[in-house]
Amino acid sequence: MLDMLRVEAKKAKDIIEKHDFVRIYTHYDVDGISSSAIIATALLRMGKQFQITFLKGLNEGVMHEDGLAIFTDMGSSYPEVISEIETDVIVIDHHFPIGKIEAKKEFAHVNPHLAGFDGSFELSASGSAFVVAESLGENYDLTAIALLGMIGDKQKISGGNEEIIKLGIEKGYIVQSDGLRIISGKLSEILKLSIEPYLGFNNDRDVEDFLKKVGLDGDKNVDDLSKEEEIKLANAITLRVLRNNAYEGVVESFIGKKFIIPKELIKNAVMMSEVVNACGRKGAQSIGFALCMRDDRYLEKSIKIWRDFQKQIAEELVKRRDDVKEGFCIRYLIMENAPSTSTIATIYSRYLFGDKPFIAINIKKDGKVKVSARANEKIAERIDLAEVMRKASEKVGGKGGGHRVAAGANISSENIEEFIKEVDRLCC
Repeated sequence: MLDMLRVEAKKAKDIIEKHDFVRIYTHYDVDGISSSAIIATALLRMGKQFQITFLKGLNEGVMHEDGLAIFTDMGSSYPEVISEIETDVIVIDHHFPIGKIEAKKEFAHVNPHLAGFDGSFELSASGSAFVVAESLGENYDLTAIALLGMIGDKQKISGGNEEIIKLGIEKGYIVQSDGLRIISGKLSEILKLSIEPYLGFNNDRDVEDFLKKVGLDGDKNVDDLSKEEEIKLANAITLRVLRNNAYEGVVESFIGKKFIIPKELIKNAVMMSEVVNACGRKGAQSIGFALCMRDDRYLEKSIKIWRDFQKQIAEELVKRRDDVKEGFCIRYLIMENAPSTSTIATIYSRYLFGDKPFIAINIKKDGKVKVSARANEKIAERIDLAEVMRKASEKVGGKGGGHRVAAGANISSENIEEFIKEVDRLCC
């Protein structure tokens, strides 16, 4: 499946070899951070220098003037931005391409959609980045870093993702087993901290009652559970999330294949993915990047950022739940200065409000408005949220796009009401 993508990766390799210095622009979430770390590691091994810039998007364009520009986890949906760059450009992405990029100089576009398979589920940006790194040298260890983006973007272990994971297992950089795919730590603590799966415990007493019914010791580390204990816990978690009105498909995301990445600073792949993502969401992208580059000086700090982020999100989910409103064909939430629009939208859509598309709107201090739209796979069979966000935002003078199940937009605050009405109309 990856063979067609490797043809474009070879073009990227030929361009990279002509440059001694590379400027990398990447998205600030775990898929973007891991993608940039994969490319940066491959460049370092070639003796090339790089500079990295973390971005929330390309709405404002980029001021790039010299040397090769590589965009990871972004670029495919912004042909007007990429077409304006006066130097050689490589786009490594998995978002659905919009329009045509008219490159001014040499150009390579590594995107699964252009190779005949679905970037929403079958290959993350980190996976696309690995295909490029694979063309640059012996970079098989980077399969473990590619796995982080797949997990973070809620992708399936199929298609190109499955090929990369199989390669990582074969080379000894990924260890796969069957079981419960959750974060590591003391059971009583991780049940409160977990937002994937989101269990909705309000206090310590709730957790104690849950563990007593299941018959498990809260002081025991999750990674030390016997197979029988793990099955007990998995069954109890499944029942709890389904009773909380979760979309039934989410069970596959935490029960099934679980992964250990033995050469990385955090061995539990789910936990490392969440830690890197938390660093990105909290404005500490460079720390998440350092973790992916295996710099253990930043391990303790990254764990603290993650723990604080988990607590903050858990509190927000409880606080905002009563503010969720229902349209004809959507549910939506309008917030001010929320810590993470996309994380809140994802959790609500997967675990509490799975019957309709969920739209989270966050009004920032600077007056800008960030929109995150989420839907499960069943809804995405009928509704393409990327198209909904693109059309609705354009109608109010904004910009939007993304994937069928996860999309976003940027609009102005005075247009929120009109935007919601248009999103509801399009979803209907």
